[in-house]
Amino acid sequence: MAIRLFWPKSFLFLVLIGFTVIALPLIVVLVSAEISMTRLALQGTKAVSNSVTVTQESGNLVEKILTLERLARQYQVLKDPQMLVNIGEKHKELVHTLDALNHLLYKSEEKKALQDILEGVNRILEVLKNPPQEKTALESSLGGFARLNQLAGKINSDSQDLILQEIDTMQAASEKKQRDLILQAVTFTLLTILSIFVFAQLILRPIREMDKAIRRLGEGDYTTQVSVSGPKDLETLGGRLDWLRERLGDVEKEKSKFLAQVSHELKTPLASIREGAELLSDELVGPLNDQQREVSKILCKNSIQLQKLIENLLGFSTDQIRLSQMFFSKVNLEEVVEEVLEDQLPAILKKEIHIASDLQNVELLGEQDKIRIIVDNLISNAVKYTPFGGRIDLRSFANAKTGVFEVADSGPGIREEERGKIFQPFYQGEAPLNGVIKGTGLGLSIAKEYVLEQGGSIIVKNNRSGGACFQVTLPLTTEEQKA
Repeated sequence: MAIRLFWPKSFLFLVLIGFTVIALPLIVVLVSAEISMTRLALQGTKAVSNSVTVTQESGNLVEKILTLERLARQYQVLKDPQMLVNIGEKHKELVHTLDALNHLLYKSEEKKALQDILEGVNRILEVLKNPPQEKTALESSLGGFARLNQLAGKINSDSQDLILQEIDTMQAASEKKQRDLILQAVTFTLLTILSIFVFAQLILRPIREMDKAIRRLGEGDYTTQVSVSGPKDLETLGGRLDWLRERLGDVEKEKSKFLAQVSHELKTPLASIREGAELLSDELVGPLNDQQREVSKILCKNSIQLQKLIENLLGFSTDQIRLSQMFFSKVNLEEVVEEVLEDQLPAILKKEIHIASDLQNVELLGEQDKIRIIVDNLISNAVKYTPFGGRIDLRSFANAKTGVFEVADSGPGIREEERGKIFQPFYQGEAPLNGVIKGTGLGLSIAKEYVLEQGGSIIVKNNRSGGACFQVTLPLTTEEQKA
């Protein structure tokens, strides 16, 4: 019940949620990749820029120290006051370069080297401004430039190595980020697949429930309630299907009731008509001339045909409401076929149909009356569609556990697209009918129902003569019959 509270109100909304949830992990991966690559590119650009700047400034430091040394030695010789001014300006430029490098470099030993250079230059500049009396003291002070050049050269050399270090650092960071992105892609791909599976089940479940309900309705099951879980609009559609189930059930009950009542009401006057026709035909009410005798035969024949049609209707109605019970006994299939042929003899003789029988002694365990109806409906169907002077082949034989009965005619046959419909109640094929009275379309339906009730099967086969061929298979033993 708690799950139903979170169901979307429409199927479209559920689909949109599904697409959003499925697309969300992919969007997260793409955005994360974009942010990571942008950040990595900025870091790389900054690192390369800093490395290049450090290299340039360290090179300038070396040049400025050399320039300052050259000016200092020239001043030592020439004692030109203007040169001392130039030395001061170069000193300021050198201090600016040292300050820039101090902000760019981050190692403590490099910062100490910069501090040593600044202090060394300041000492030399102080000596130049206040030269000592002894000439050797000035020379010794200017000799400090050698150590300053050495420190500046080491900083310049380290700055060259810094570029390679930054490249290695960038490559390592790029590889790590690539591994992270692959891991994220795999993780979110699995989440996407899981989301697809979950939402596919959520979307397909109500559709499958409706499909099962429609199949049950198509198979004539009007008792199982239709219940569809899912969005509100699909639940409403399930409710309409359940309403349709109830209506179809009511219609089916009314149809069965109507058929039972009509069939029963028709049998009473028909019995009187048939008895009167038989009295006339037997000349029990007086002698008849030839024309009257022919008319009485026609009345008898058509009353028998009409009785069969009514029995088919009544049998179908009774079968639909399942009022009959099964009483099994031994049934000789050959004897049943002979009895049916005797009943069908007038129609067979009238159409001059040739009957070719290949009947073996097959003993079945089943209901006598229903097996006879099965055989009668198949043979009468063959007689009905066999043309004048045609042929009907009857064959029966026994397998290991089943008995088989085949009826093949030389009529127009059954088209491939009609073979799945001919066993439906009231369905009549489009093949031309070679009889006077059109049937109800229940004979084959009743035959199939009775065959299935007794654990058998009935199929339509190809007939070499081009007509229809029906094959009925029924169990030989009680065990197979119950199975």
